[in-house]
Amino acid sequence: MEEKFKQLIQLLQLADIRFMDSHESVLHIPENILPDSNTSLESGQAFDKESPIIKGDCLLFRVKYVFSFLNNKEPYFKAEYIVNIFFEASDIKKAQELLQDEEVKKIFLEKQLTHTMWPILRGTLMNAFSRHSLNPCMLPWIV
Repeated sequence: MEEKFKQLIQLLQLADIRFMDSHESVLHIPENILPDSNTSLESGQAFDKESPIIKGDCLLFRVKYVFSFLNNKEPYFKAEYIVNIFFEASDIKKAQELLQDEEVKKIFLEKQLTHTMWPILRGTLMNAFSRHSLNPCMLPWIV
């Protein structure tokens, strides 16, 4: 399985990342918010069941990211983003074949895409906090 994943990674090149939809909501403005002391984060991601979609020599993955920031266990800010992530494939048929292996696909979706998107989502959320005049709350490191 590790060999198949390595083959897949070698076939793909990140081509484009597009935010297709975004929603941000301030549920309330918390008082006395201190970074890392009384804030927490709930997050999730969901992949389009049809992903990847073949577009010429590209694979398109559609992903929904959901974030809920809490202060003293009460949600105060929510954000949802739908993102299209395009990868160019040097051999589209081989890439598609490798992604038929559910274990390879799962690792690619849950690890590779997450590691690719996390810094971008971190910046997007920092901008969102600023636009909504909220003290920033950083996304944690992912392992």
